[in-house]
Amino acid sequence: MYFFLLSHNCDDKILYNPKGDGHKKNNKLDEHKVRQVRYERKKEKSKRRLTALDKKGTWSLEKKAKVRKVLDKVYKSSDEEGADGGLVSQPPSWESDTFQKVKEILDSKYLDICSTRSKRLLLKRMRGVKKNKDTPDVPEDFKWIIQA
Repeated sequence: MYFFLLSHNCDDKILYNPKGDGHKKNNKLDEHKVRQVRYERKKEKSKRRLTALDKKGTWSLEKKAKVRKVLDKVYKSSDEEGADGGLVSQPPSWESDTFQKVKEILDSKYLDICSTRSKRLLLKRMRGVKKNKDTPDVPEDFKWIIQA
């Protein structure tokens, strides 16, 4: 709930929130920014891989549909900022070699199709150690992404 406070001459309006300033309260603004940065990175990563999937001419329509279904879900590795200014990708421990290879192929394809200028804007990514995560419950047609 916000209130308008009027000055003595009623010309100036000041917006006042009696409960505080949202995320600034309890110093949650920094945490919120970090969460947003991670969300945006994952969203951009998905967009790049889907673009590369559309341009992948050697794969059958069935294979593309199978990969697209998995990429639309939240089965993505997290990226953390590295010491050299690049990003360190930490794949989940449950990820299969096949799924990892598919993602590498799509990332490579995206770099092949994007312009030199776009490549310069992308942050350098390195593969880090696998991150211990619980294996998600996946539908039967997604079992190929889980390490046996």
